[in-house]
Amino acid sequence: MVTIQCPHCEKDIGLEDGLVGLFDCPYCSERFSWNSGHQTHSVNTGFFDLWLGLLIPALCLYPGLKIMIAIFDPQGLDVLFFILFAILFSLSTAVILGLIGLRKQRGDLALGAGLSPIVSGIILWIYADVGF
Repeated sequence: MVTIQCPHCEKDIGLEDGLVGLFDCPYCSERFSWNSGHQTHSVNTGFFDLWLGLLIPALCLYPGLKIMIAIFDPQGLDVLFFILFAILFSLSTAVILGLIGLRKQRGDLALGAGLSPIVSGIILWIYADVGF
């Protein structure tokens, strides 16, 4: 077993001999790379994960709705069905991304996915005000 120091919190971490790759620090949860005896710079995906979780469900809402309306050209109450379907698709995307973030212990992805219904609601409100 080799003992290394986390590049972020500088606490000692024990790793098995011969392990290489990306690891999460058990103390600060930041990622770092370990390769045969020397450390490289950390891989910080938190900012990217947050924006990915925020924008993917929000982008599923408006462009998806525009594409469905352009393809099917609904009339009357059918438009309401398409709007509800786009909202349901956006929410299910947010839930799936949130579950992936929790499962993979990527808190920023889960946070972004949890906040994405707010962003999606704001986008829908803006485009409803402007008009489709």
